[in-house]
Amino acid sequence: MKKIFILFTIIFTTLFAYKSNIKGIYAVGIFDAQGRGENIQHTRKTKNDYNGTCYTKIFLYGNAFNVKPEVSIGNSIGSYINSKPIYDKRNIKIGEELTYKHLNVQNGLLKVTLRNRIFDSKVYVK
Repeated sequence: MKKIFILFTIIFTTLFAYKSNIKGIYAVGIFDAQGRGENIQHTRKTKNDYNGTCYTKIFLYGNAFNVKPEVSIGNSIGSYINSKPIYDKRNIKIGEELTYKHLNVQNGLLKVTLRNRIFDSKVYVK
């Protein structure tokens, strides 16, 4: 009985050891299919229209072990394409830049959520 308890303790501690440590998730940019885009960090409404297919760049600050946020514009849910690590001056990884592709975009609010928690929802995409 004691061996089984120790075995379960070791298994569960290793399962929960790789917990994600996310400090913030921010929408950084939006681009159309031709590559024209804009920085949306300090804006409330986009300058250009992004109807149809567009791409969004998201900055994830912290460590995310196999966890990807959900990004949506109106009714269009983005599909994850790729990520690029971001390093500081001392070559320490501080986050990731994630790229999402959205199809059939209409106007709406850009929302970034993770586990039903909204991290960013301030930009209206026209």
